[in-house]
Amino acid sequence: MFAPIAYFAEAAGVLQGWEALAAVFVLSMLFGLFPDVDTNSKAQDIFLGTAFIVDVILVATGHIQAAAYLGLIAMLPIVAHHRGWTHTKWAMFVVPLPILLVPYLYNPAMLPVSMVYYGAAVIGYFSHLLLDGMITKHIRVKG
Repeated sequence: MFAPIAYFAEAAGVLQGWEALAAVFVLSMLFGLFPDVDTNSKAQDIFLGTAFIVDVILVATGHIQAAAYLGLIAMLPIVAHHRGWTHTKWAMFVVPLPILLVPYLYNPAMLPVSMVYYGAAVIGYFSHLLLDGMITKHIRVKG
């Protein structure tokens, strides 16, 4: 795990259980895949498959508004071209922002936990942009 996030998590007393660590790992991986959901790829299959399952659960439990928002968000990358807005530096910070803001709006005491999850999402996103050469031209994994 990225050292500043680990330090903050320890100082805030969060990420004590394996479930929280698993959530950090999954968030990092999903947001590492997110920039490529605008193409017909394995990343798109994983992202949209996960969104579909979560959407079905939200509808089945009566959270229709949340399901509608998730469906709208899941469609956004499809209306863009590859290496468009999903491959920008600002998207790396903006796309995961609901992970930080939504829990805080409902319970400000959740800020330390949501900051850790937000940080994990940003780091996952950053890793994708870094390996695609979007952060620095000196590092690029050709695919």
